[in-house]
Amino acid sequence: LINCYGQKLSVTEMQSEAGAAGALHGALKAGAFSTTFTASQGLLLMIPNMYKIAGELLPCVMHVAARALAGQALSIFGDHQDVMACRSTGWCMLASESVEMVQYNALVSHLVSMERRVPVQHFFDGFRTSHEVNKVKLIDYNTMKQFINWDAVKEHHDLAMNPRHPHVQGTSQGPDIFFQCVEAGNSFYDNLADLFEAKSRLVEQKTGVHYALYAYDGHPEAEYVIVVMGSGAVTCSETAKYLQEKGEKVGVLKVRLFRPWDRNRFMAALPTTTKRICVLDRTKEQG
Repeated sequence: LINCYGQKLSVTEMQSEAGAAGALHGALKAGAFSTTFTASQGLLLMIPNMYKIAGELLPCVMHVAARALAGQALSIFGDHQDVMACRSTGWCMLASESVEMVQYNALVSHLVSMERRVPVQHFFDGFRTSHEVNKVKLIDYNTMKQFINWDAVKEHHDLAMNPRHPHVQGTSQGPDIFFQCVEAGNSFYDNLADLFEAKSRLVEQKTGVHYALYAYDGHPEAEYVIVVMGSGAVTCSETAKYLQEKGEKVGVLKVRLFRPWDRNRFMAALPTTTKRICVLDRTKEQG
């Protein structure tokens, strides 16, 4: 495997997803741009390292085929229990609905993470999307290279652990200092939706493809709106268009950027005539 830099990739299988997350963390600390792919219980084993990666502001994208977590029985099919278990880790969360969108959002996620140093969890429905056979127009490596911020690449390399320029990292902090450091990280998340939008527009210039962070389909004066995330949005959109032709004032609002949540963009996409919304949640939280 050769990446867009012309370098041979190192693909390593670890003993478990916990080991994969540890190796990912170590590679990032050494100054490499690294990624991993996981799902379900495997993602849960990565959570401890996800907190470290986000806390240390390491640019990284994790691609997740979202799946149900084993409870009373094992299920390999799609809901969002696994990715929702990571809401408090500090990672951005970007959802894709289709095979074409997966390619596009994967690229946008890497560009955002490189520049802002905030890790991104890019997810799509397990099996329903991850194993779908479909045709996509591939974005070639030469096009991808045009989007890269090389100053951000140098910054990541300069911040890496290196015996030639040693510095202290990973200390133990008292509650007063720890709290201040956590709050200081807020600035990296401010206006992050704007950066997602900017990188999306940058990719659009070369590909002609654009997916809004919060997209609406349906009657312009809809009174009833479904809010949904993931592959279900495709079916809901087709249904809304069919019902609109029948004279029904209905619509669907498709959420892609879940964390950080952008209230202004969400409200702007929602018709002002809306009387009732139905949120199709894909996570079961007992109690």
